[in-house]
Amino acid sequence: MSCPFELLGLTRRPLLSEEEIGSAYRKLAGNLHPDQEEGNESRFKELGEAAAILRDPARRLRLLSGASPGSIPPPEAADLFPRVALLTHEADDLLTRHTTASSPLARAVLAAPLRKLSADLDVLLSMIGQWRSRLNEHLGILDARWPDHDPEVVADLADSLSYATRWESQLRERKLSLDCLS
Repeated sequence: MSCPFELLGLTRRPLLSEEEIGSAYRKLAGNLHPDQEEGNESRFKELGEAAAILRDPARRLRLLSGASPGSIPPPEAADLFPRVALLTHEADDLLTRHTTASSPLARAVLAAPLRKLSADLDVLLSMIGQWRSRLNEHLGILDARWPDHDPEVVADLADSLSYATRWESQLRERKLSLDCLS
């Protein structure tokens, strides 16, 4: 694939708004859509992939830094990992137990643990949200100083954003599943 920034005609920098990316994508995609006379399906798909990369701050930063994902979690991610792993496992276990419960009484017995787990997920999601806010502040600072940057700092920020985004998504999915049982 060509460079996503060049493909969409956007400046190479760490912070891009959804509006910038969406506008650039729509401007080009309208002409390349396979249903158009001048359409080009492979180029259209390439535009979609480029927009997806640039919409994800972690992938965008990795592209800018040239770094691949790190194998060692960043310090803040390492601190949160045990809680994320524990609550995800607990949620999966309780959801399975609720699904396989053979009677209304068996499901009712699970109500209190489900409520507690839901509250614990809220607390952890709040912590991850605060972490993401700090990461977004760092992203803004990095963007203000761009193109001056330390590639290692950019790679670390990309890794942190990747963990925060993935965990937030996994926990929200479990939380939604629990909420649907209520």
